[in-house]
Amino acid sequence: MKPHYIKLPKHLHETVHIRKDITMNFYQKWHYHDEIELVYILRGKGTRFIGDNISRFSDGDLLLVGDHLPHLWKNEPLPSTKGKKNIPASAIVIQFPMNFGAEGLLDISEMTSIKKLLNDSKRGLFFSLPENHNAKRQIRKMLTLSSFDRVLSMLSLLKELSETEKKVTLSSVPFADHYMKHNSKRMDEIYNYILNNFSKEIKLEDLASVANMTSSSLCRFFKHSTQKSISTFINEVRIGYACKLLIDDKFSISDVCFSCGYNNLSYFNRQFRKIIGISPSKYQNQISTNLEE
Repeated sequence: MKPHYIKLPKHLHETVHIRKDITMNFYQKWHYHDEIELVYILRGKGTRFIGDNISRFSDGDLLLVGDHLPHLWKNEPLPSTKGKKNIPASAIVIQFPMNFGAEGLLDISEMTSIKKLLNDSKRGLFFSLPENHNAKRQIRKMLTLSSFDRVLSMLSLLKELSETEKKVTLSSVPFADHYMKHNSKRMDEIYNYILNNFSKEIKLEDLASVANMTSSSLCRFFKHSTQKSISTFINEVRIGYACKLLIDDKFSISDVCFSCGYNNLSYFNRQFRKIIGISPSKYQNQISTNLEE
């Protein structure tokens, strides 16, 4: 199933738009938009879909969802303790453009860590922070700020989030753009080769030739640059593509396996479960059950 593109309304004199949603159901369609979105769940629980990641969410969750990254929060009813009507879910949502409407802003040296954070958000970022963390207090305070002060506060907030180690990426590969740009031309060449050839066997010596390195030097270079092995990354790319095919719901699991460059269904199932956390059939079932139009 393809995600819905949503053209968000332009808010006059607002670069950073903030709102507080209080609703029985968050937006029910799997969708994406041009803006980056910071979501702070105040109250609610259910299942979230970020790119090809499926996880549970609950009170206090804080996530940064990159531009063009499909997402959906499918919340469950919150019964009242008094046995009356269900309690509505609530969240603070902040939306803003990648460069804050100022061309070149992210290219100045002071913005290096923020630029990296926003690039990383193309995979979706989850922040494991306590409720009394300054970042969450700052988000709540932003509801009361003027549009000018909100921009300053947002930059400060992003700087703080860029420095915390308590964040994890969600989607197995950059779901919208397939990969994140690296400063290294050599890394771009390696990534491009893998992304253009993952559906067939990739030989280490061929990849080393593209990078103009020996095989052993390439392995060390890639590990140092990405904190993962080449084989791990190739599997992540293949499984990320498998998720896309399963979401389209036009292919059998066997067809998906061979389309992604695997020639063994059992190995494909093991790698899928290792990276995504569930089997391909269960993943496909969750998608068809929860991402209904």
